[in-house]
Amino acid sequence: MTVDPGPASSPGAVATPAVPRRTALLLDALAVLVAVVLLGPALLPGLVLSYDMVWLPDLPVTQAGWGLVDGAPRAVPSDQVVALLDELVGGVVLQKAVLLGSLVAVGSGAHRVVRTAPAGVRAAAVVLATWNPYVVERLLLGHWTMLLAYAVLPWLHVAGRRAARGRPLPAGWLLLLPIGSLSGSAGVATALAAVLLVGVVGRAGPRRWALLVAALAAANAPWVVAGLAAPGSEPPTAAAARTAAEVFAARGPDGVPAPVAVLGLGGIWNTDVVPASLAGPWAWAWAAAVVGLLVVASRAVAGGPPVRERVAVLGLAAAGLGLGLLTWCWPAASAAVALAVPGGGLLRDGSRLAGLALPALLVGAATAAARATGATRATRAARARGARGDRRGVVLAPALVWVLPLLPVAALPDAALGVQQRLEAVAVPDDLARAADALADDDVPGAVVVLPFATYRAPAWNGGRPVLDPTPRALGASGREVVAADDLYVDGRRLPGEDVRARAVLAALALPDADARTDALLRLGVSHVVVDRGPDVADAPTELVPGLRAKPLLTTDGWDVRRLEGRAAPPLASTGRVVVLAGAWGAFAVLVAAGGLGALRGAVVSALRRNRRAHR
Repeated sequence: MTVDPGPASSPGAVATPAVPRRTALLLDALAVLVAVVLLGPALLPGLVLSYDMVWLPDLPVTQAGWGLVDGAPRAVPSDQVVALLDELVGGVVLQKAVLLGSLVAVGSGAHRVVRTAPAGVRAAAVVLATWNPYVVERLLLGHWTMLLAYAVLPWLHVAGRRAARGRPLPAGWLLLLPIGSLSGSAGVATALAAVLLVGVVGRAGPRRWALLVAALAAANAPWVVAGLAAPGSEPPTAAAARTAAEVFAARGPDGVPAPVAVLGLGGIWNTDVVPASLAGPWAWAWAAAVVGLLVVASRAVAGGPPVRERVAVLGLAAAGLGLGLLTWCWPAASAAVALAVPGGGLLRDGSRLAGLALPALLVGAATAAARATGATRATRAARARGARGDRRGVVLAPALVWVLPLLPVAALPDAALGVQQRLEAVAVPDDLARAADALADDDVPGAVVVLPFATYRAPAWNGGRPVLDPTPRALGASGREVVAADDLYVDGRRLPGEDVRARAVLAALALPDADARTDALLRLGVSHVVVDRGPDVADAPTELVPGLRAKPLLTTDGWDVRRLEGRAAPPLASTGRVVVLAGAWGAFAVLVAAGGLGALRGAVVSALRRNRRAHR
């Protein structure tokens, strides 16, 4: 995406000289350095599998990826986009490009938002945007789609500022919307940001508002349509919604109140992914710094952003941080939303949108820099007139600016090197691909169930780290439908999933004898089972991996493939659902193509302009 080469100050701001290109390149290099130090071993050969981050060397294109299965479309469109792209570069390279690219993008975008500030402040913006509790906790929990949504925030901000000056939006800005909308929660975050940063900050007229709304609809169409069209999805009961709201409410680690954690860009519900440094005084320091920057962002200053921009970024921060605080103090409200609004469960993870505070934090940093610069200039002017002043203020202010980039690292030291080796790349066993091949080679039609019928595993080959079971995704290469468990167990509390068929499979597995269990699975269209093996499933409850009447097809160290004895019921076709999903994906593809062509055109035009300037 091309960026306006002129000053990025907002309307009404004091004009400043254009920032040298060399400075911008050095700051981009800093963004790369910070991202590499943060990811550490995650960039080594292999794949990082952590909680919801489930990648494979070659993720297959499946019906589930298109949204043509029962249950909530949690991996739509992310899985299918990855499956299509890894045909070009491979899953290992693609994952590293996504993780490294998202962190570099947010850092390089952050310094462009504050491009009129001193270089030290711009460097601090790079580090703060990349090295903070939100990024670290989302990395460990595997929310890479949220990191992509987070990465587009400063670029949407830059685009809105450019539009506010009466200039066209940057070429390729439309591509930011699908990149930031690869899951439901990410799509909500990107939509809020685009409305406020491009629409409000950019002073959009009716035509631009229409384009923005249409583009956001296309960017979110795959997961929205898949969710609305899912025939086998059942809304939660009131009790289940209440339990989920309590489990996913924002919280702090031991000794840290939830509001402090949220205001410090943390507050994640799974405290196992919270770095140790955030369980003590540093959590309070992060909260104080964030609140301080938000307060500064609300103040008018000469050379700073206008009221419209300050209101927009503070509104975005209020939405992100306010949701986290709301889920903590009033979980019944998020439960009510989940019951009343389709897809309302997306909002129950209270801290997931905390990253929306980033634009306001950057505005706060720029405003503070403008105030400090103004004070320094006033002191110098007074001294030039012969007035007495504090010489230390003139000397120390520039020196202290260069300390700022070190503060986020000092306040979160254990984020370095993949959060102390917790983000470690591993090799996925080849036996998993062999299991998929065995299913593909068998002529008996039907769906597959993975046993134990549970959502998460902690396989030895992944270092015993918890991860959403990768087996169902890998078995999609067989061309068969895979019925996966979608119940969650958090702190011993069961959160029932929405997939009616998965619920029926669980009930079938609980029947008293092998024949009854097998016949019930056959009636559900299940013809095969694949049994995970390993120390992490050896003690699984019997009802999750019961005996069945089945013939072994393949036995490996990690997985057993078995065919049920009997004939599975044929699947029910749904032509209408295919048609509406095809339309949704078509709109998504058109948006990606339009954004990609715009970005390519902008890059070519920028290169030609630089070439002309070089030959003058």
